[in-house]
Amino acid sequence: MNLSNLCKLLPLLLLPAVVGCGSSAPQKATDEQNAFAAIEGLGDIAGDPKMFATAFVDGSAPDNADEYAQRGYEVAGEGEVNGDQMTVPVKIFGGVFASSSSDRGKKASDAGNTTQTWTLQRVNEDWKIKDAPLG
Repeated sequence: MNLSNLCKLLPLLLLPAVVGCGSSAPQKATDEQNAFAAIEGLGDIAGDPKMFATAFVDGSAPDNADEYAQRGYEVAGEGEVNGDQMTVPVKIFGGVFASSSSDRGKKASDAGNTTQTWTLQRVNEDWKIKDAPLG
């Protein structure tokens, strides 16, 4: 394998350590990548009310964070930017297991797969979720 192919395969974090692979400056995430990260990480932070609220534009966080915590999210297409707003198709899927205090765990979320259009708003340099319907 030549050096060029090796550089393409190494994770971005290791690129500065490899001699001859180009710039040692890390690549900055694009606006779209930052927006998509806010969407795809929502299920992980939904269990923490403060973190959940910070993912949304002030005053727009839904009251049903528990429902968001029981689902997973995946960007399902290209985002469309219009000024400081972006609309993104989001695949919402169930199947995340929730535990209970009883001896038996709850079954996986009954929510099926659906795709909804979410709206994000640029707040300073960050993309925050403005509207995130579950279906």
